Amino acid sequence: MITRHTVGNALVLHASERISAEARTVALSVDRDPDNDIVILDLQHELPFDIWDTVATELRRQRLRRGIRLVVCGARPETGALAGQWLSDRLGRPVIAPFGRMIPGAAGLLFVHATDLGGWVCYRRGHTPVWQSKRYPVPAWDGAAVDHLTISSTCAAEPLPGGVWLRESRDEAAVAVHGSHLTSTMPCLPDAMPVLVGCPGTAPLRLDDIARFWRGLAPEGREHARFVQYGPVALPDGEQFGQALADLLRSPVRVFTGVPSGRPDGPAMFTVDADGRPGWQVFAEELAYRPRETLGAKAVTPRILRHRAPPELGEPVGPRVYQYAHDAVVEVIPSGLWLRAPEPPRHADRIRAVPMDPNRVRLVVDDPAPAAADRHRELAGDLAARLDPATRRRAAVQPSSLVAPGRPGLSARGIEAGTYRYTTGHAAGLLPAPSVPAPVPEPVPVAGPSAPSASEVAATVPAVAGPALPDTPLPGGTGLPGPGAEATGPHGAGPGVAGLHVAGPSVVGSEAAGLHVAGPDVSGLHGIGPDANGPEAAAPDVAGPVLDGGAGWATSPTMTLPVHRPAPAPVRFQRTPGDDARGVRPGPDLDEERTWFRRAFRREIAAVSADVADVLAAHPALAGGADAVEYATAVRLYLSAAGDGLDQALRSAEPGGHVPFARCVSAGVRRLPVHRGVAYAGAGLTTADLRRIAQRRVLTDWGFTNALAEPPADLPGTVEVLIWSATARRTAAFETGDGVPARVLFLPGTAFTVLQVQEPEAGAPARLLLRELAVEEPPVDGRVRFDALALAALRQHLVRRTGPGTPVPAAAARRFTGVPGLR
Repeated sequence: MITRHTVGNALVLHASERISAEARTVALSVDRDPDNDIVILDLQHELPFDIWDTVATELRRQRLRRGIRLVVCGARPETGALAGQWLSDRLGRPVIAPFGRMIPGAAGLLFVHATDLGGWVCYRRGHTPVWQSKRYPVPAWDGAAVDHLTISSTCAAEPLPGGVWLRESRDEAAVAVHGSHLTSTMPCLPDAMPVLVGCPGTAPLRLDDIARFWRGLAPEGREHARFVQYGPVALPDGEQFGQALADLLRSPVRVFTGVPSGRPDGPAMFTVDADGRPGWQVFAEELAYRPRETLGAKAVTPRILRHRAPPELGEPVGPRVYQYAHDAVVEVIPSGLWLRAPEPPRHADRIRAVPMDPNRVRLVVDDPAPAAADRHRELAGDLAARLDPATRRRAAVQPSSLVAPGRPGLSARGIEAGTYRYTTGHAAGLLPAPSVPAPVPEPVPVAGPSAPSASEVAATVPAVAGPALPDTPLPGGTGLPGPGAEATGPHGAGPGVAGLHVAGPSVVGSEAAGLHVAGPDVSGLHGIGPDANGPEAAAPDVAGPVLDGGAGWATSPTMTLPVHRPAPAPVRFQRTPGDDARGVRPGPDLDEERTWFRRAFRREIAAVSADVADVLAAHPALAGGADAVEYATAVRLYLSAAGDGLDQALRSAEPGGHVPFARCVSAGVRRLPVHRGVAYAGAGLTTADLRRIAQRRVLTDWGFTNALAEPPADLPGTVEVLIWSATARRTAAFETGDGVPARVLFLPGTAFTVLQVQEPEAGAPARLLLRELAVEEPPVDGRVRFDALALAALRQHLVRRTGPGTPVPAAAARRFTGVPGLR
């Protein structure tokens, strides 16, 4: 039973007696969508299997004609993506659903995050899902703050609901506390992207890390970027944060003097104490810095672009100047307020250049003569007493003669010694009293820089589906062999020497039949494959050593790849490799792999560098980071004939030179656009093979799984393989003229659950229906409601499929022939 209520700007569908607090909060805070109806599904408990049919029926009754923005509360993150496609197919309306974990931000913002480009995705019947935005409502800079990026060994760039955060990557405890606080309090400004730099309580962030982030930032990101010093930054002695950035980046930069909070249409900005607590509400909110013309030249005084002026300052009489008394004005300066005569003195620029102190508001009083100084001190005392209590507690009245930099004898100690301390009734408000620590909010779980997880992989489903066919004994009563049996059986060993083939720089005679090994100059990797050297080849060429161990590849860049050919019958399942034989490295550091790749493929890198540069220029999202060119080159080489044997080598579970190559390819593949939906492959399998696969339940492929985002026309094989993809990557940007633009790649180590096995029938081919599993999804038996949704989506796709299909070049077809998890 589904009950519907209109709450705020949303239609809430709930199965319980009451709407949950989570759904109510979202409904009351979310902004109206001018193009779509906002529908919130409140799923807080275990629901009947037919809940989705009931939801679809209820939405039909509403007779709504616009698209749907779907919000799912109380369910796993992957539910929204899968339900979005299912409802779009059922209702015939576009459905915008979250791909990843939806995190409510400040002021009604809905932020969707996952390790692999999470966000709002539009699903349409008969169309490929389209990524739309990371945030709703969508700011102008949304596309520039999408992915979690590794900037260096100690710095990461993490997208936040209200901006992006450059912070220390080694202190996860401190990052979690401050990240939750920023998520819940910092609003999403429509035309300004706060770039928070540093994390309180951690090591100072290096300027080099900020420069790397800036170089990889898209043009719209640079236009809207507003830097905020949130934590310690390693600055040159005596240098201001904004000026150091402008000189480093050789570009004008804009700086927020505090962290925004409140509503996005009128945010308040507060400084940040050393421990991360809010300081005082700034008056000069945004500053513009220009780089010095030459090294050692005098810095230009920062320009105030935006400021706040409480009514206590008086009527405006000029830019940032307010008439406080008939003989005195108040000017807003970066460090606070300046009470002076109506005409500014000659040293005005030095007063305006005084840096801001996050712990103290400076009330600077002009003191050109004793009589004027006494008058200005009196007015300053009156002004300080009228400010809000939080600002008054942090106020320090100081004479301009000691504050202005560049005067003889000026020092920080001198400025503090010159702070006025009154004995009048306002004295208590003027003393620089210590701040009252504000409580730090309890941490809210937010997506961090860890590896993809079940809560971050979008269109995946939480458990493993059982096979569609009943368990059937294999011919002859043979049982299903486990991993241990495979390791000791006749097929348990890794690939033999015979049949291996990798090109090298020189020719040396060898007794090893069928072997061709690459030396450091790897000049002929384009010749790898069965066309270059088949199983019947005569005496091979050998050059350089063959790497058999995992550690040796770091010092000797050679690689051994087997000839790529379909798996022989009967089917053999892949063994689980050790860490030294996996194509995706457990940690983020790939320095050794990149060094190996540069040495081993230096000729190939030089040959394709121009093409890769053109691709990165046309796709700014792929060009982030100093290592982008190397990773992109690795992807280009893998998609060529040079990578034909890489997957076979990875599936052997043996270490060797192919491992660093695969890890560089994986790093590049991670940056490519995500394909969500149906992916196609083919396989040559017998009915007995299909039944063995059905009993296997979960298939893990330790090589790259190649599939097609479009139905193929003439793919070889007797079985059609359909995969429901959540994180496969589209490779069209790096495909060459004879490549496959519709190709998608699943990273090594991706697991798939068997949804259904269809044996061949009259007029219908055999089919194997799979679903990609999330990284942390437990491989348990039994069916769950999400498997049914994935299975229904695959079946509907088959029914709607029309046309002859997309042709696949014969040379590339072998990459798409095989079942994930088989050797």
